[in-house]
Amino acid sequence: MNHYTDEEVKIVESGIDAIKKVLEGEDIAAKQRLMSYLDWLMDPFHKQDISKVEEPLIELLQTLIITPGDDDVAGDAIHLLSAYTVGPYDILKAEYKNLPETFKPDVLYLFSEEHRNFVESMK
Repeated sequence: MNHYTDEEVKIVESGIDAIKKVLEGEDIAAKQRLMSYLDWLMDPFHKQDISKVEEPLIELLQTLIITPGDDDVAGDAIHLLSAYTVGPYDILKAEYKNLPETFKPDVLYLFSEEHRNFVESMK
């Protein structure tokens, strides 16, 4: 079951600035819907072309993880990165020491060869 609407599709089609506005905004439900759509969109099974937003989206997801405030969004961002991307995660590497302890094990996994091999095998 999809937990997103046509609005989320339009947001992504509008580009990274529109995505950033929602994910850095205050509307928790809007963030959850957009993250749900991003999860579908980034999944290689669905064969969607995200090349227009992929690199800035990976940077935005890293920024959401290091920005204090919304642990649910940070957790979703970690999930998207770990399930669908291989890095190099420069933002997370630079800010690793400042991350909340609860996120450090998952972020360390992102840096691992095991993670990279897993994501590559899913493509």
